[in-house]
Parts: sequence; C-alpha cells; structure tokens
Amino acid sequence: MKKNIKVSILVILALVIVFAVVKIRMIDDAPLQAEDDEIKVNIRLDLDEDIGLFLISYDVNGAEGSGGVSNADHSMLKKDSKDLYWSFYKEQLETDADAADVKLSFTVVTDYFEPNYDNNYPEEYTIPMDAISFHANFGEIYYVTIKGSKVNGYQVFIGES
Repeated sequence: MKKNIKVSILVILALVIVFAVVKIRMIDDAPLQAEDDEIKVNIRLDLDEDIGLFLISYDVNGAEGSGGVSNADHSMLKKDSKDLYWSFYKEQLETDADAADVKLSFTVVTDYFEPNYDNNYPEEYTIPMDAISFHANFGEIYYVTIKGSKVNGYQVFIGES
C-alpha cells in the first residue's frame, strides 16, 4: 500500500513538472504584444562588443525623462541582446490620446559603471547617437536596432525586427 502511494506521488509530481515545462515553453514562444495603453519599444543590439550601460532619453508628447538598461549583476550587456524593452503608458504620460509623437535619444556607456539617476558617466566611455523620432500608436510595438562599435560609433535604426 505504501509503495503504491509513493509511486502515485512520483507519477503526479512528474506530470506536474512536465506540465510546468510545457507551459513555460508556451510562454517563451508567445508573440510579443503591447497592452492597449502602452507604446512598447523593443531594442535589439547588434554590436561588435559588449557594453556596460544603455541610456535612453525620451520626449513623448512633451513628457520628458530618461533611464537606462543595465544588468543587475553588474555584468556587461551582451552585444547581441535581442529583447531590451522600454514602454510608455497612457497613465505615465497623463494622456487619453490614441497616439503620441516619440523622440528617443540613446547613449552607449562602453564599460560598466554603477547606474546613477543623473546618467553622469565619464565622457571617454560615453558615446551618444543621433535621436530618432516617430509617430506611435498605443497598443503597438516599435523595433529599434543599435549597430556599431566603440571604435566606429553607434547608429540607431527604427523598424528593423
């Protein structure tokens, strides 16, 4: 009797693990979507080397701000990172509009530094790019690709998926 209970528990546990793995793979394979009140920017890196920080300054319908992307473990961002996301929400922008004019400016910090709210980093490690502007609809995803190197500079391209 005890042996049957142990076998039953092991079978149930195995089924739960298999179900969990299948569910996780389904989530990973799900297509990227934006919420109805969100403008999502998918940033992909296609660089010659890893970078320390990736800074973003924005102006969306007059709402300005900045931030950035770094690894919490202080490691470098991989040169071929494909899914860095930046989102703007209607509530954040205090708007009920269905669309917005977006201006994004990107800066690469070539070595890792502890992130700071002022985005002040040594100039010799900081490489700004030209700004991009586009009209964006809420509920849509916009793809941005960053290409280049610290030697030749970095360029930003919109619309490359």
